[in-house]
Amino acid sequence: MSRAIRVVAADDHAAYLRATTDTLTRAGLAVVGVSSTGAGAIDEVRTHAPDVALVDLRMPGLSGADVARAVSARYPATRVVILSAYDDEEIVKLAIAAGATGYVTKDSSPEEIVRAVLRAAVGEPTLPR
Repeated sequence: MSRAIRVVAADDHAAYLRATTDTLTRAGLAVVGVSSTGAGAIDEVRTHAPDVALVDLRMPGLSGADVARAVSARYPATRVVILSAYDDEEIVKLAIAAGATGYVTKDSSPEEIVRAVLRAAVGEPTLPR
């Protein structure tokens, strides 16, 4: 049996973070760390070496793009997927340029979010339609 994909999830909205982690867990992914801040997300990546970090774009302190930049530079084995309420093309481009492998919106279905994480784990990008 293969190892479950390991995920760190970060979002400053506690209820959304809980719903996201529940969705990932139900899909068979291993949520190994959670955070409500960008700096905390980077710490969780350093501590747990996940396959994917699923990170909210707008958080206090470091943004999801800042997290993507730091993780891609320091921990290149971990892919970052940005999860955001915003789907503006320029914001998406900035997140990808910062090092994110994928970008999904918060109005995506749970299945679409899981699919973005699975794709990122093997290096395949996901972008909003």
